Amino acid sequence: MMNKKLGNISGLALKIGIALLILLISTLVTLRWDLSKDRAYSLNKNSKELMRSLDDVMLVKIISSKELPVELNNLNRYTADLLREYQLSSRGKLRFEYVKPSTQDELYSLARSSGLRRVRFQGYEGDQMTLKEVIFGVVFEYQGRIESFDLIPRIEPRLEYEMTLRMQSLIQKSMPKVLAFADTTYYYQRKETFARSLQMNYILDMIDLKDPLPDADALLFNGVVTDLETEQLYQLDQFLMRGGKLIFLQDKTHTDGHTLSPIQSNIFDLLEHYGFELSDDIALDINCDQQSVGVGTYLYYPMYPILKGSAHPVSRGLHNIIFYLANGIRFTRPDMVEFQPILTSSEFSDVMPAPTYQVSQEMFTGADPMNYTMGPIVLAAETKGEFESFFAHNDSLSTRPGFIAKSPMTSVILFSDKELVMDSDKKEFAERGNVVLNAIDYSIGRDSMMKIRNRHLSTPVLSTRYFVQKNFSIWRDLNKTEQFVKTSVKVIFTLLPSIILVLIALFIAFKRKIKLRIMTDEKE
Repeated sequence: MMNKKLGNISGLALKIGIALLILLISTLVTLRWDLSKDRAYSLNKNSKELMRSLDDVMLVKIISSKELPVELNNLNRYTADLLREYQLSSRGKLRFEYVKPSTQDELYSLARSSGLRRVRFQGYEGDQMTLKEVIFGVVFEYQGRIESFDLIPRIEPRLEYEMTLRMQSLIQKSMPKVLAFADTTYYYQRKETFARSLQMNYILDMIDLKDPLPDADALLFNGVVTDLETEQLYQLDQFLMRGGKLIFLQDKTHTDGHTLSPIQSNIFDLLEHYGFELSDDIALDINCDQQSVGVGTYLYYPMYPILKGSAHPVSRGLHNIIFYLANGIRFTRPDMVEFQPILTSSEFSDVMPAPTYQVSQEMFTGADPMNYTMGPIVLAAETKGEFESFFAHNDSLSTRPGFIAKSPMTSVILFSDKELVMDSDKKEFAERGNVVLNAIDYSIGRDSMMKIRNRHLSTPVLSTRYFVQKNFSIWRDLNKTEQFVKTSVKVIFTLLPSIILVLIALFIAFKRKIKLRIMTDEKE
């Protein structure tokens, strides 16, 4: 009996010891399981490497009003949690703190100097609705430089991307180097969003292609409307021959806002040599930009197709990428390189023939699928392989010192819209240029940055428009179909509780009737 008691006590002591050991380990080790899609709430590889590259202490300040509205509570917790992960990866070189000034004037003054803005939230005090101005943002300080952004509702999925961008912009040494060429038309475009994103993602060097190019990870070519000089073509070609990555934004249609005209340029000879032939015709898509001109009335702009991503990593999972006056791409070098589409129009596509570009009233007022029968048109693509130099058979240029006649394995990406960098006038298309950043990161193998950028670009599966586009294979007017789906869902979920209650009542009544019948039969 005594041995049995001692055994029980020993077993209990062992269990208590194991429990205490687990508790001790849990205080020393932080374990998190992220079951979200694409591990959206775990620190990315690129973010961790960035933190390990810190030479000095980076101070992060969360500047906040004393009392935050309920809508920001989850964001507040998630921000602190994410900064702890950055802190852990930095081995103590990143520190963060909350700053809540005692007076409203001090808060507003600090916000102004830090580049943060006031955001208004609706609230209730008693029975009265009130508007409350709130300051809530993050400021990064490193080696005398400052970056900041506002913390707003629903920013969680892209919060790591926004933080890593600001930190990367301050640290700089771990950023890839990208060369960028643009002719004069580029500088007249509204492109603040894209230009800032480009500068925050890469060390950017604007070039004119007239001198030998410095070493860089990639080169972004922003399109032309005239011929390039032979020297400029040569520098582009030799950059690729050295194994560089080329990303072209180039179409074959120019507009002054009133008329359309075909572009004549020797850049198309170079592109064809690399495997791309651009059509002279403008691609049209029934899934296009629309403008409301009254209740339930829309004007259609099929020359502004709205594209969704393909299986290619650059566009996978993306939606609402709008192109302006794009041209179809055909593959011309199956004997030399591989070809893979990145973006295509929908199955309900057609073209506006060059050089007349005839526009009819019906094009804008009626979207008839019977007029769009050409099938998908490739509007962005990649060629990959070992390229022969465009100047391999040019006697004067191929004899230059250092001339390279054939490239190692490399790639060229073409988007058939030189206006892809232009800021859209619609919020839903505001980040369309990010697909270009994806192309750069994909080309240079920076997949981790591409993944965290794509998190907030991917359309939620609960989006009504996403549901319509995915499930209605036969074309329907998106606005009308979207409204129909929303109304149907509202009606169903309004009536569903009552229907369920009626069914439960009928089931209970049926069971009671069966029970009464059995009891009656037993009495008889």
